[in-house]
Amino acid sequence: LLRVLDLSWVKFEGGKLPSSIGGLIHLRYLRLYGAGVSHLPSTMRNLKLLLYLNLSVDNEEPIHVPNVLKEMIQLRYLCLPYNMDDKTKLELGDLVNLEYLSGFSTQHSSVTDLLRMTKLRYLAVSLSERCNFETLSSSLRELRNLETLNFLFTPETYKVDYMGEFVLDHFIHLKQLGLAVRMSKIPDQHQFPPHLAHIYLFYCGMEEDPMPILEKLLHLKSVQLTYKAFVGSRMVCSKGGFPQLCALEISEESELEEWIVEEGS
Repeated sequence: LLRVLDLSWVKFEGGKLPSSIGGLIHLRYLRLYGAGVSHLPSTMRNLKLLLYLNLSVDNEEPIHVPNVLKEMIQLRYLCLPYNMDDKTKLELGDLVNLEYLSGFSTQHSSVTDLLRMTKLRYLAVSLSERCNFETLSSSLRELRNLETLNFLFTPETYKVDYMGEFVLDHFIHLKQLGLAVRMSKIPDQHQFPPHLAHIYLFYCGMEEDPMPILEKLLHLKSVQLTYKAFVGSRMVCSKGGFPQLCALEISEESELEEWIVEEGS
C-alpha cells in the first residue's frame, strides 16, 4: 500500500535495484536521486500509477533503462538519467500528462514522442548528432505551455555550430532558457521568445560579444554567462540596455579582459 518511496543516495548491492520494486503497485512517488544504481528491473512496468519518477541516479557508468515507462501514463514529473547506454530505447509518446521532463535525449527517444506532450511546462533535452537544433525546435512548436527549456551539454553538440538553426520565437510563454550548445555568435534578438525573463549560457564558445543582443531583450531579469560561454576579450553593456535586469553572473570566462558598462545600462 506504499504511496511514497524516496531512495535518494541509497547504494544498492551490485548496482541492482531489486525487482521486488515492481510489487509496490500503488506507488505514486519514486525518487532515486543520487542512488547507486546501474541496473533497473523490468518489473518497474507494474508501477502504472506513478505521478513522480526521478531516475537521476549516481551513474558514472552508462545505465540501461528498460522500456518500461510507456505504460506510466499518469506521470506528471519524469527525470531521466543523463548517462544511458547505447541500447536504451525509450517510448514516451503516451506520457501525455507530463508537465516536467528532464534528461530527454534524442539519442534514446524519438523527437516525435514530444509532440503529444502538450502539457509540458519544463523540458531539458540533449541533442544527438542525428537530430539538429532546427529539427527539434520545429518539432516543439505545439508545446505552447513551455515555460522553461534547457538544452543540455553533450560532447556531440560541441562539435556543431548551432547558431544558424536557432529559432525559438514561437514559444510565446517561455520565460527561462538554458543553452549549453556551441554558437560562434548569439542569435538575433528576434529569434528569441518574446517574453524571455531568464537566460543561462554555458559552453557556447561565442566569439562575438553577446551583450548587444541580450540587452535588447526587454523582459530579461537575469543573465548567466559561465564555463566559456564567451571566449572573446571585450564586453560592452551600452546605455539604455537591459531595462529590467536584476541579476548578472559572469564566471569561468578566462579570456575576458575588458568589460565596459556605460552609464544608464
